[in-house]
Amino acid sequence: MSDPPGGPGARWRRPTLWVIVVLVFALGVGFLARPQGQRATSLQRSSLRTTPDGVAAFARGIEHLGRHTRPRNTPLADADPVRGTIVLLRPRLFATPREVHALLDHVRGGGTLLYSPFLAPSAPHPLQTPLVDSLGVYFRERSPLEEFRGDSLPHAAWTDHALTEGLGPPGRVDHGFRVLGVDDDSVAARVEDVQRLLTAKDSDEETWTAAAELVLGEGRVVMLTSAAPLSNERAGDDPLAVLAVRAALAHTAPDDTVFFAEYHQGIRGSLTRAQVVRNFFLDSPGGRALLHFIVLGFLILACVGLRFGAPMPRVAPPDRERRSPLEHVSALGDLYRKAGATQTAALRLLSRLARATRHPPPRDRAEADAMLQRLAASEGRNSPLNKVRQGLRNEPPDLPAIVAGIDEHLARRSSP
Repeated sequence: MSDPPGGPGARWRRPTLWVIVVLVFALGVGFLARPQGQRATSLQRSSLRTTPDGVAAFARGIEHLGRHTRPRNTPLADADPVRGTIVLLRPRLFATPREVHALLDHVRGGGTLLYSPFLAPSAPHPLQTPLVDSLGVYFRERSPLEEFRGDSLPHAAWTDHALTEGLGPPGRVDHGFRVLGVDDDSVAARVEDVQRLLTAKDSDEETWTAAAELVLGEGRVVMLTSAAPLSNERAGDDPLAVLAVRAALAHTAPDDTVFFAEYHQGIRGSLTRAQVVRNFFLDSPGGRALLHFIVLGFLILACVGLRFGAPMPRVAPPDRERRSPLEHVSALGDLYRKAGATQTAALRLLSRLARATRHPPPRDRAEADAMLQRLAASEGRNSPLNKVRQGLRNEPPDLPAIVAGIDEHLARRSSP
């Protein structure tokens, strides 16, 4: 059976309800797919991330060993003055020339910068940024064959330095750098000294630096070619992470703070869950694809629920006038006759008699005969209902006789 109008089935067919269902489902998927725990939709060396790409473990290690750590969500210029030790790892937003000027002034005054340049995936070398240029650093370019085979620099080794004492064998080294004026005497040096911490040789036996302290004024820049060893995924096994922790502890006073430059990771502050879901739908490829499917679903639901006008015109066209009641009855009778449903027509005619005499409409010939017998018993042999009974018993039923008997009976009931 079909659901009655306004019943539960009708409610579930309403497009508005399906729109709500699709919206709730989409928000649920976005919330479950937000970066958390072991999932991340982008690579960020952020101290606020506990995903494998973040550096939360590195920051907490420094905190546990007696130095305060804080995220810095403001630029290095036109904001809070640069102070303490600044950690700038693979920044997604490059420091502007004004920020570089403020940062290097801080280093010259005795501050420390722990820095790793931005390395794009499959790039032959880290990008040359204003900060890299100001330090006079240039990088070794990897050959296409090295990129294809995924080769690393052989013969990596620690140098003799207080920060490298007792460290285990160095991990993989992919990139190396040199400093103008120190490794190359053709130009003036932009830093006062370079204290190498980790070196490696390429296939031509040329030595490149993978980690070093660049002395600048009263401070220093601890530079690493890659921040991957400091990530949560590798910090527990790579000795370069131990070296970075040692550098932060050695060059930060006990009452000072190690600031992680979260602003340059694209983080302006702590995000609410609603903002995380929004970023998923607008900033990640999977979220944007899901958003397109949601919009398409809404369009389909809108078209399904849209009314395009009444199915029939309210006023019949001039060339198609409506039928009169007699024409309608004649056409209905023709349909019953062509379908061979004279018994159904007879029962329909008896429904009028049942309503007038306050009886339930008969559903078959037996119920109709019983009703006619009860009504005719009170009127005697001359009751017109006997004609109706006789017309009903014929094969096929005599519809004109049934109609005539019912009309005569009802006329007698209405006459005084």
